[in-house]
Amino acid sequence: MPEASPLTLTVVAALLVIYLFGGFIKGAAAFGQPMLTIPLSSFLLPVPTAIAISIAPVMVANVVQLIQNRRVFRATFVYWPFYVTLVLAMILGLVVLSNVGHEGLLTLIGTLILVFVAVQASGWQPAIATPLRVRAQLVTGAASGLLAGMTSFVSFPSIPVFVAARMQRDVFAMVIGVMFLLASAILSTGLTVLGVYGRAEVLTAVACIAPSAGGQMLGQYVRDRLPERRLRAIVFSMLAAMGASLILRGLW
Repeated sequence: MPEASPLTLTVVAALLVIYLFGGFIKGAAAFGQPMLTIPLSSFLLPVPTAIAISIAPVMVANVVQLIQNRRVFRATFVYWPFYVTLVLAMILGLVVLSNVGHEGLLTLIGTLILVFVAVQASGWQPAIATPLRVRAQLVTGAASGLLAGMTSFVSFPSIPVFVAARMQRDVFAMVIGVMFLLASAILSTGLTVLGVYGRAEVLTAVACIAPSAGGQMLGQYVRDRLPERRLRAIVFSMLAAMGASLILRGLW
């Protein structure tokens, strides 16, 4: 008898609420959606399935971001070593994902969230030349790709490195937009090959796009009316608590 899908109507309804909340955080803080939606979804689903469902909302958001910043697309050409390394390392990370237990993934994701929060909250921004030198691109691409393949979190250490490079705002948006789109494409392909991204997951992911977008618009509305320092403190505190909870679940 085939194994029953974990995506029951109750679970899907809960996921819609989770992605509404995740979109709100994305709109309010401009980051953090996967860090919130994947851990919360992992209470209901295996981690690989939670990662698979997160892909479609992320892809849609980043296609829009690329279109908005298309005038600086040529600025991404110098970062081809980073993108190539990212893709190759993600493939390796997906192999690890297929062989790591649920508890190990929870611990790893929780640790990454805590490290990300600590780096961002500290304000640490070393001076890095822009465009990034090839060696820096290779190291950053390898680290981000490996972690993205295992957890879908491509933001670390890539985002802190790109922020430290002090790129122009539109160039920064284009460079990370291409990164997120590549990561989403590799993840969707890899999870399909691994048998995780099936018809039910695709339909659920598509259904999560609308609440994610609606939450993002609401979050942007709140961001315009709440002091940035207070908002970031709330988001960082929430993410830190989520990361600690995942580590505890993974260990015990």
